[in-house]
Amino acid sequence: MGFLSDSKDRLVETMAPGALNSSILEPYGRITGLKLDSSSGELDVTLDLKGEIEPLRVHIQEYELLQESGEMYLLIRRITTSRPWLTALAENLAVGRRLKLPPEVAKTIGRFL
Repeated sequence: MGFLSDSKDRLVETMAPGALNSSILEPYGRITGLKLDSSSGELDVTLDLKGEIEPLRVHIQEYELLQESGEMYLLIRRITTSRPWLTALAENLAVGRRLKLPPEVAKTIGRFL
């Protein structure tokens, strides 16, 4: 990974949790850790979810960010989580589908692409 990719990844790691926590995740919990490797298309996220004792770990092994008609989408190709049932659910409902990002999240991420 090059210096610019590393720098962009660190900026997204710093900025994205706040945007995600205040938009999508607010009713459910919050991101406590995010590690991005855009050159390999991998993303590791740790979440503290309301009502859960243990943090949830999500590892996306392969993803793409897509922009269409002014909208930004996340396309997950492979995913595992620290909860086998949730991995199965994600494989059935999220893998291979374009997930529309909220405008405030897309704006934050779009600044660094």
